[in-house]
Amino acid sequence: MKAALWGGDTSRLTDPKPGTNYAAVLRIDPISDGMVKGLGGLLVALAGYSLLLPGVAWALLGVFWLLRGMPGSFADYRTAALQFELIDGMVATHLAIGSLVVLCMYIMRYVHQRHPRWLCSVQPGFRWRYAVACALVSVAVLNGVYWVSRANDMPTWQASDHLGWWLLAIVLTAPLQAAGEEFLFRGYLLQISGMISRSPWLAVAISATIFAAMHGTQNIPLFVDRMGFGLIAGALVVTTGGLEAAVAAHVINNVFAFGYAAAAGGVAQARALQVSTWQTTGWNLLAYALTAVVCWWIGRRMRVSVAAPQPPKAK
Repeated sequence: MKAALWGGDTSRLTDPKPGTNYAAVLRIDPISDGMVKGLGGLLVALAGYSLLLPGVAWALLGVFWLLRGMPGSFADYRTAALQFELIDGMVATHLAIGSLVVLCMYIMRYVHQRHPRWLCSVQPGFRWRYAVACALVSVAVLNGVYWVSRANDMPTWQASDHLGWWLLAIVLTAPLQAAGEEFLFRGYLLQISGMISRSPWLAVAISATIFAAMHGTQNIPLFVDRMGFGLIAGALVVTTGGLEAAVAAHVINNVFAFGYAAAAGGVAQARALQVSTWQTTGWNLLAYALTAVVCWWIGRRMRVSVAAPQPPKAK
């Protein structure tokens, strides 16, 4: 079943050198061969991001529009949906971004001849126990800092229409959206950046900058907020050897952010966010940093792999 998923015979797939850190998983010798594959993979990733995301989202919205009985013109419906005025738009958008997980895995398999499990971690594979532990930490720390920051400015609750359906859609699809972004930015793009730099920290900085820039129009505090998240999440990936902690923190952050927005009647406003304040950015960065420190500590306690394993010794 696994063989069929990744195109049949996987015997020709190669592994990174033993002791390789996460950022260097795609690095190969000679460097010229690696750069050719890196450029090809990057072009496929960018094309997928530019074409796959809107294609999947529009296709899903077309289905939802038909199921709704084709109310009005599709263009008007699509515009309202993509602004998250309708649950349909959020579901379609989140599922489209979630498809990046599959895209990145197939790029690893067919462009780089690396098994997709190396995109998850240097174990290799996705370490679910560690991910669950980090998710629990993120629930406590991110929400704790949020409520402390709002102690003197409590939110006004004005639930969106059909709040129950909004919350169900958020719980089911926001994790896919967060995972899609992590697999692309902290996963594939970080590893691609690691091909051109011997320093994993430069790779972290490159992927974080791209992550922040691709969020579109935003003021400086909001850009710093997103850049800071990218730097902290990237550092966590390198120091824990995988995506689990970053995915968990991103999932919890987005689920609760959209959940609070739905409870306050502002999902569309959250979607269109372009302006933040330095105070909000400061609190957010504190929450991200505290979450990262605790997740790193738990990773140490669980002894998660931070480098590709040595081959088994011959008997």
